[in-house]
Amino acid sequence: MKPLYYPCNSLYLMDPGKVSLGLILICGCALWSVPLFTYDIPLSREGFYHARVAQDYARLHLYDTDSYAPEGRPHLYSPLFHLFSAGILTLLPVDSMWLAKWIPPVMGCITMIVWVLLLITLFDRKIALLSALFLLAIPAFVDLGLLFSPHSFALGLVFAGLLLLQDHPLLGGICGVLIFVSQGTVGIFYLLVLTLWALFDKTKKRKKQIALCSGITLAGSLPYMYYFLSQVPSFTPVLGNQGLAYLFMKLSYGICSLAVLGMKKEWIAVSLVAPGLILSLLQPANFMYLAFPLALFSAFFIRDFFFRQKKHILLFAVLFWILLIPSQEYVAKMEPAAAEYESFEWLETNAVKQSVIVTGWYQAPLATSVSGMTTVLGFGFPDRNRVTDVEQIYSGNIDLLQHYDVGYVYYGMHEAMDYPAPSLHMDKVYAGKGDFLKREPSVIYVLFTVDTEPDLPPILSTYAGMEEGLPVLLDLFSRHEVPATFFVLGETARKYPDLILCIAEDHEIGCHSMDHISLKELSLQEKVYQVTEATEILEHLAGPVTSFRSPGHSCDTSLIAILQQHGYTVEASACKQYAYPYIPSASDWLQEGTSEFLRVPVSHTPAYFYAPLVFPRSWIACYEETLKVQSERRIKVVVIGLHPWELISLEALGYEGYTQACGEYTHDQLTHLLDYLSHRKVSYLTMKQLYHIWEILH
Repeated sequence: MKPLYYPCNSLYLMDPGKVSLGLILICGCALWSVPLFTYDIPLSREGFYHARVAQDYARLHLYDTDSYAPEGRPHLYSPLFHLFSAGILTLLPVDSMWLAKWIPPVMGCITMIVWVLLLITLFDRKIALLSALFLLAIPAFVDLGLLFSPHSFALGLVFAGLLLLQDHPLLGGICGVLIFVSQGTVGIFYLLVLTLWALFDKTKKRKKQIALCSGITLAGSLPYMYYFLSQVPSFTPVLGNQGLAYLFMKLSYGICSLAVLGMKKEWIAVSLVAPGLILSLLQPANFMYLAFPLALFSAFFIRDFFFRQKKHILLFAVLFWILLIPSQEYVAKMEPAAAEYESFEWLETNAVKQSVIVTGWYQAPLATSVSGMTTVLGFGFPDRNRVTDVEQIYSGNIDLLQHYDVGYVYYGMHEAMDYPAPSLHMDKVYAGKGDFLKREPSVIYVLFTVDTEPDLPPILSTYAGMEEGLPVLLDLFSRHEVPATFFVLGETARKYPDLILCIAEDHEIGCHSMDHISLKELSLQEKVYQVTEATEILEHLAGPVTSFRSPGHSCDTSLIAILQQHGYTVEASACKQYAYPYIPSASDWLQEGTSEFLRVPVSHTPAYFYAPLVFPRSWIACYEETLKVQSERRIKVVVIGLHPWELISLEALGYEGYTQACGEYTHDQLTHLLDYLSHRKVSYLTMKQLYHIWEILH
């Protein structure tokens, strides 16, 4: 007959190893939960980055617009961890910040469980449980349960791969591929461990297993590695390794001492040490790799020297709580992503939106996630040019502030370490745990102007540009929401009245005279005819016309007087003497008028006369050169001249220097410029709008 107390005997039938592992996991969760319950936000700057990427994946955004301002970049980070995180965001009613805060302890527990299963297979349960217990006494491992990053996810796969390797090397190789598409550095760690294990272990079967596993790992990882290497801008480290300063903060003296005492020729343990040490010397964050062999060697020592007699168990318990002190202190000092978090909260609330921020590399993901703004530097594998540019910005290079359209420069604790002697001549707009500096932003007006005329006058008399190039140009302007000023010839308006009406719906119609001839060579009466006749035709189609550009930029003082008499307020031809809008003095008039008249010269920007072989610079470079020339002016005006016939392939015998840029080159350069400007704080104006602004300002 079964005893009445049989249900209670189930306690004795429970697996002690499972109970012990459960208690260890509870201890770990308790340790990790202290800062997680204390703060409402993730604890790591890196966590902000990975949470944002996971959110991008959940929304099917595969292009990272925040890591590199302002153009963005393809997502380079190994995707598996982010896809896993995106799946959680999709299935559960949580946000990315919750994910970044609470997934790390779950991943830490899973990593510990897989580690224990591996050691049970390789050694015994006692070693496995002791090693798991010692992991909690190593701050570098505790980090894995606090920081949202792919490392714990990938390390779990490492130990799963080593476990499967024993009987299923094919599955171990598949795990290796998954590791590489989770975190590249952990993938390197996995291959190094396999290589050393194969060298140390003399068993032929084991060598074959490792060779098969390594081969599958490498072959399966090549497509991603090729993509990564083809996209990554630079491998140059942004921050130099700060040496062994973090060594004992992350590993603790006690565990290191026990590990030295417990060292023995257990090849898997030895194989874990060397890769961990190599990677740790490259970057202090990699000390987590050393946590596992140190915990294993410490377990060897305790098993061999402490557990020989039962009375030593109590001594071990006391020793363990002493060893746990560094982890407890480490956790107690954890702060949410840095004390400067509140500075970026201020920015999120008070900053002018769509501004670009300059920070050090370390603060970039935090700044972007909290403020919702873009940083010049990205997190992980930044472009070397950007690293140098940020150094120059902190050294006082104002041109680069303009180049990156910078609104705010941050100077906090980490910036003080990376840029110890700044030369920032800017106003401090916030002083907290970190300072925000701001200079009076420039106002940039961009005016696109289109001389609407026959193809390459007077060389050709065809109108392919009007029929084929104009629709392309209007489409580009429409997609980028650009209002332009179309300077139309009277003869062109007479030939294509419907097209002019179409243009007038979204753009300003200006006058380009009646015929495309040099006005300087005409008599006063002929000039009057050119202006009067064209004005009547255009005003009949589009209403009042107030902006004028002379054919071939053939403007003189007599023409300006005629224009003023006909109600024109802007003349927009190129001017050798000026490259910036100006109001002519009275001496420039043949007869003085009462209203002001604005001259708006074409900027030094590319049109058909800056063909690629003559002026081999991109249109973006020309735009930036124009801003540089106007660097002393707060209000910058960039006037870009175009022609419809430049958007199509055009041939004119003997005039190849004028037509070589027509077609694909001009279309591509204009598209790149418009895309570039869409990320800048610029205002698109027509000539009429600029005139009204100039009246107010002057």
